[in-house]
Amino acid sequence: MVITVRAGEMFSVEFPATPATGYQWSVAGVPAGLELVDKSFAPDSQLADPAPIPSPGTQKFHFMAGEPGRMELLFELKRSWESQSIQERTETVDVLP
Repeated sequence: MVITVRAGEMFSVEFPATPATGYQWSVAGVPAGLELVDKSFAPDSQLADPAPIPSPGTQKFHFMAGEPGRMELLFELKRSWESQSIQERTETVDVLP
């Protein structure tokens, strides 16, 4: 899947996540032309109150598109204290003028 945005626009990339397990998504590197503005986690809203532990939800990464061009964002799912990821995903971003 290719994400298409215009220069100066914000866009988000989302992943299902359960951070209480220790595994979290992270950006392996942000290419020139994109800027990581913020990241957040939102628990699933359909869960009982109080939510069970570990609570699943959505991990979101918010970016600002700068220079036009095609870029790739690499994301890794791993524990912060481990060097090896258990999953990787690449998202292609086309930034239009």
